Amino acid sequence: MPVNKSPMINTYGGISSPYHEELWKLNFQHLSGERSHKSRPTFSITKEFILRFNQTQNSKEKEELLELARKIILRCKRKLGLKTLGSGKHVHLPAAWIEVIYLAQCKGEIQDEALNMLYASLDHASFDYDHLPALFFVAESILYRLCCDASLKTYLYSVEIKLVKIGYLVFLRLFIFFLHGHLESFKQHLLRLQPHLYALSFSGASYHKYPNIFSNVQFILKASEIIGKRELRSESIFSPVENKKRHENTDSDMEPIEANPVLYLERNVTLRSCAQILWLLVYIFSRCCIDYL
Repeated sequence: MPVNKSPMINTYGGISSPYHEELWKLNFQHLSGERSHKSRPTFSITKEFILRFNQTQNSKEKEELLELARKIILRCKRKLGLKTLGSGKHVHLPAAWIEVIYLAQCKGEIQDEALNMLYASLDHASFDYDHLPALFFVAESILYRLCCDASLKTYLYSVEIKLVKIGYLVFLRLFIFFLHGHLESFKQHLLRLQPHLYALSFSGASYHKYPNIFSNVQFILKASEIIGKRELRSESIFSPVENKKRHENTDSDMEPIEANPVLYLERNVTLRSCAQILWLLVYIFSRCCIDYL
């Protein structure tokens, strides 16, 4: 299936909204608070820089901004530790991930390079509990852009395909943290993802033509559903009407509800979650085999 490539698409443009600026500040404060004993990370990407980069018509200014963006790219590569597999005193993954996701708002080659860097880092970086606030920020940013752009199209640009692949790696990491019981204190972060996940669940038509990308989207939705059932105690990416239909379609010979509905709910959610977790593990294994081949 051919992939359309348009350097003019304003991917991540919506992240500069007041809501996402506030979200960025919240995650930055969380990151700084947890690592107060270390020097605070500096974020050089500003809304003004992105607007100037994307809108300037002055060729000299455009070249100067491009050169500055390239320097930021080099610094981000160092902070990501791309040559050292994410290790070293110079590496600060959460700060670098957030900076790169903002840098990806710049159009053209900078956007492509930023997304490539982010994908490479998420593919090989180690797991650390301190990464979670930044991972949730990246997850929400990815979902926001997919819901705003990709879901409205009958075809995908190469940028949107990169976004889905990055989203897959982010939610794979979140799912592994979930399996280790590390998401209990991130309920508010999970709740903020729900509207975007709900919208993404209706965007299947945009991805059916791209089987690998469609499977990544399905993984994101299924992993989020499992996490939501356990951490939020509800299938929150589904509407009440859909939940009602799902229960109405349950086999008639299913066991009756126990006297204690809480125990009944917990037991059945656990059983379903175990089956879904096994399905996801098989899926991940099959994907690894395909990538290896």
